[in-house]
Amino acid sequence: MTVCDYVLALTADDRPGIVAAVAGRLFAAGYNILDSQQYSDVDTNRFFLRVVFARVGDDDGAVAARAALALDSERLGLSWTIRPRGQRRKVLLLVSKFDHCLVDLLYRWRTDE
Repeated sequence: MTVCDYVLALTADDRPGIVAAVAGRLFAAGYNILDSQQYSDVDTNRFFLRVVFARVGDDDGAVAARAALALDSERLGLSWTIRPRGQRRKVLLLVSKFDHCLVDLLYRWRTDE
């Protein structure tokens, strides 16, 4: 039995039902949600969601998740990406001239946080 975690990141105009639709689609496709974080920006009326999910058993490379989310993408106006959780991302760090900001970020990177 194998487990591979994936990260779903999405944004859309804020409206009711997005979390329910995403959770329902992932469940119906055979995935388990391990972590979920969301944020609504009231100034721009944008909704942001990050979900870590996994399929226990046969790993399909999140093919079923992509297909399931495509069903709601147009209806809910979702813009989303899915990537393997362990995949390193390229980032650009901008910090203030105070060294404690950079030191904190480097410490978190070194400890895999």
